Amino acid sequence: MVNSTVFPSPCLAVPLAAIALGAIVISPAQAQTIETADVRATLLADIAFEYAALNHTQRWNTVANQALESTQAMVFQCFQANPLAKVAGSYLLIGQERQGQTLLAEAIATAQRQADTGCSSSATSPTESLLNRAREYAEAGHLDLALELGRSLGDPIALADLAGHLAGAGRGRRAAELLDQAIAQAQTIPVADTDYRSLTLVAIAERLRGAGHSHLARQVLDAALESTNTLGASEGSASMQILARLRMARELAAIDAGTEAIAVLDQTLPQIEALPAQPYALDPTIYAIDAALLWAELGQRPQAEAILATTLTAAQALPEDTGYSRGDALGRVAAAYARLGDLEQARPIVQAIQPGIERELAFQQMAIAQAEAGDLAAAVALAQASGSRRNTALVEITRYHLANQQPDQAWALVQAEQVQGIFAEVALGYLEAGQPDQAWQIVQANGLEGFDSELAIAQARAGQADQAIAAQPVEWLRPAIAREFAQQRQLDLALQVAESIGDQTYRAQAFIAIAQSYGPPAAARRGGVRGAIATLTDAARGWFGDSNRETATAALDQALELTQSL
Repeated sequence: MVNSTVFPSPCLAVPLAAIALGAIVISPAQAQTIETADVRATLLADIAFEYAALNHTQRWNTVANQALESTQAMVFQCFQANPLAKVAGSYLLIGQERQGQTLLAEAIATAQRQADTGCSSSATSPTESLLNRAREYAEAGHLDLALELGRSLGDPIALADLAGHLAGAGRGRRAAELLDQAIAQAQTIPVADTDYRSLTLVAIAERLRGAGHSHLARQVLDAALESTNTLGASEGSASMQILARLRMARELAAIDAGTEAIAVLDQTLPQIEALPAQPYALDPTIYAIDAALLWAELGQRPQAEAILATTLTAAQALPEDTGYSRGDALGRVAAAYARLGDLEQARPIVQAIQPGIERELAFQQMAIAQAEAGDLAAAVALAQASGSRRNTALVEITRYHLANQQPDQAWALVQAEQVQGIFAEVALGYLEAGQPDQAWQIVQANGLEGFDSELAIAQARAGQADQAIAAQPVEWLRPAIAREFAQQRQLDLALQVAESIGDQTYRAQAFIAIAQSYGPPAAARRGGVRGAIATLTDAARGWFGDSNRETATAALDQALELTQSL
């Protein structure tokens, strides 16, 4: 969903706040250093967009020029492109396409110009930030605006993400066309970086499959296969070529293209065997193990065992004076056998490692491998054998449970084995699972600090209104609480939270959040820009009814009044 404020997710322990959608994410203390005019500009951009989304032409007319002038006059220009794109989107939604396209081009040029200055103090550049906004527009159903941004910025991964959103909206033909554009964009990567091109295509396939679009992932994998097949022996990095092929084989296996996956592995194994021992002595071991395990997953157990036997021989032949390489290599082979369920083969390999950190690390790797194989009793027993790394191994097993959305099993292990240093992660696991009561028990019992905001959000999300309000969350967090209640159609509670906010900026953000939640649903916002007005009018009346449209409008009116008084 497109948020007017970027709020912390329940998995973050550090409070964050943002001035508006696309504005730089800042802490409450840092917010005081930003010019009030910039705050007003970002809020006005959000309000204008939401009025347009509700097809309130008259109200939009009253704020659009203000939003545009304020945005173009911003003092802190590093992320000026984001609210400017929001204003452009409002013009497009209201049907003023020429002005909207002009402003969108200005937003993109602004982002590119600011990116060249290196103005961002975060890991996200202005252009990357604008791409993130495109993804958020798509998630909220504003697909055409997202597509305009994505195409203009020309990032192949972003274009592929948008293709996935199109497919999810039932626009399969348009999704395939856009994905063709994404592939073509990736293939413009220079020939000297062909291996990087292949990795980019594989990354796109991974994202599409992860989003449930296996048919689109296959389209990209076909292009990646063609790209890797054009590689010459001297082109690019051999290690990167192998990495691309292994990831490609794994993706093919994941979409039930086992025959093609095996063919890729057959091509890759000679490359692995030809890798030089220097400068990275472990690379041949790591890649061979990855290939062997994938062969086993594809039902080729004899081939997997043959590769591991060869890899073990090579690891045993490594000289002792190569630092951690020999012990590390042996430990990795032992862990691979453990993943295949062959502890009898794995144990003597570990015993052959000199006592010390390398052997303990090997036991730890085997313990994690057994956990991943589903044999938790064996995993815990191996963790107990890992000496000084016992707790570290148990922490990793606990994380395995959390990664699989099993907070109960994780907490049971922590209590039974007295695992240390993992309480906060388990509490967060419960929050992500929508079980704030269990999280609160862990927080209280272990004296954990910094969870008030996460708990309040989780309680609101779980429908525990009384507990969320009783927590009296800090003001910068309350717009997120209001949003959760509004999305649950608990308008009285949402308004109660919004009206409890003293700071005008945060109160305005809360009313914008309420308006977004009560406006037309994402499905109603799909379709061409030219049909936006009729579509949105019908949606506002037919999907949620006039009363909810009035609710959203009233909330925006209050947000506008607060913003103009800043």
